[in-house]
Amino acid sequence: MRLARSSEGPAWLVTIVALATTLRVAHVLALRATPWFDHLVVDPEYYDEWARRIAAGDWLGDRPFYMDPLYPYLLAVVYRLWGHDLLVLRLLQAALSAGSCALVAVIGRRVGGAAIGALAALGFALYEPEIFYVAEVDKTCLSIFLTAAALALMLGRSLAARFAAGAALGLAALTRANFLLFAPLGLAAVLCDRERPHPRGRPRPVAAATVFAAGIGLALLPVAWRNHHLSGAWILTTSQADQNFYTGNNPTNPWGAYGALPFVRGNPHFEEADFRAAAEARAGRPLEPREVSAFWFAEAFRHIREHPGFAARAFFCKLVLFWNDFEISDNQDQYLLERDSWVLRLPLLGFGAIVPLALLGAVAGFRNRREIRLLCGFVVVYCASVVAFFIFSRYRIQVVPALLPLAAAGVAELIARLRGRSWKPVASAVAVLAGASLFCFHTFGIFGRDNELVVEMRLRHLAEMYETAGMADRAVDVLREAVAGCPTRCPQALEQLFAVYVRTGRLADGASYFRTFLADHPGHPDGERYLERLVEREAAAGGP
Repeated sequence: MRLARSSEGPAWLVTIVALATTLRVAHVLALRATPWFDHLVVDPEYYDEWARRIAAGDWLGDRPFYMDPLYPYLLAVVYRLWGHDLLVLRLLQAALSAGSCALVAVIGRRVGGAAIGALAALGFALYEPEIFYVAEVDKTCLSIFLTAAALALMLGRSLAARFAAGAALGLAALTRANFLLFAPLGLAAVLCDRERPHPRGRPRPVAAATVFAAGIGLALLPVAWRNHHLSGAWILTTSQADQNFYTGNNPTNPWGAYGALPFVRGNPHFEEADFRAAAEARAGRPLEPREVSAFWFAEAFRHIREHPGFAARAFFCKLVLFWNDFEISDNQDQYLLERDSWVLRLPLLGFGAIVPLALLGAVAGFRNRREIRLLCGFVVVYCASVVAFFIFSRYRIQVVPALLPLAAAGVAELIARLRGRSWKPVASAVAVLAGASLFCFHTFGIFGRDNELVVEMRLRHLAEMYETAGMADRAVDVLREAVAGCPTRCPQALEQLFAVYVRTGRLADGASYFRTFLADHPGHPDGERYLERLVEREAAAGGP
């Protein structure tokens, strides 16, 4: 699996990292004049407020962590050094992403040489979802960097690399708790690596496992000590795992993506309290944090036991969505920001483009390359850890630093088979690529970028941002667009448009719009009701 030597020099890597940096900085600057830049919502707003409290002097806090703490603490350091400057923060995240690009090159080089590393890094430089996350006030960019660092170091064999791999893995677990699964698995992988004995006669794997564990402990111990100091419990967080497990496995969620629960406000400021209140109401007594966690795990497992068919279908849906090209949004929508960022409108790479090539690279090299087996193992376990809960784009992107070197190996394998001019190996490679592509690009349910329900939801989010930023005219225009694209199946857009007309006092304009709407959709019950209300309000206000 060798590519041309012209791509093996260090100058190529510098060029690729520079390209990655340029695209990410350009994306950040493209958003600077939009409402998205300064108006933070949901998780970004929560992280920003948390970091500002820390930067103001509240470094210890007064209770155990509820959410993964590493990102807000780094955010606080940025705020202490440069003030509350979101441009500086995003540019620093662009630099962090450039480091991730270089680390992906290291992983690729250890998989198949410098050319594979350069190709993997190029894929990372052009990977659209990662470019999108650089501009988000969110832990994803940091999590990707630590994932790439842990994988690159894990593929080394020196004791220093093992220690650093453990530390990187521990820090990654402070951005996404499911990385804790890889602590015992990483120890097992190190202990099974017996290719080079220790020069003093002791088994090198034991020493390597010891320093690997020490690295993990060094990263996690300060957080565990802090939580013990405040609560008496040796924990990293009070855990969202139970809540997320129930969110992804309950009777109201057949798809496995995030589904709003009727008793929980969808905001991290309130989630913990709402889940606790609901658990205590159902249990009929006050509950300790660990009891709350056990309650929601038990509720989810009870649902799975009592409705095995429903649960099996939901798990299947989650598995399909994990590997689908569609990016399921959370706080912000990648496809929505394509309106404002010319960078995201470029012909960039998506998830579905790299998975088929990664599968070919994995199939071709699994038997012969330890590095490929380790990357495959990481991808499979990480996938399982997400599918057990629910799917968001920012939950799955951590597999990309492993998939890109495998995809680069797949490209090399395809080129080698074509050069060999043997029909059967080429046909088998094409079959793998075609089958995987059909699976990744198949539109699954409503999960497609052009589905009218998804587009309507996306536009409602945009309208909310415009209204919050004081741009009511643009909010109205966007909501009209949403209604035009989904006039009968999307009542929320019509309701939100009515509400904007009322809140902004544009009663006559609203009545005129709804008259036109009813001319196109006669007898529409919501349209008639909203028109009646607008006319009544206009009359009460002394209008014509």
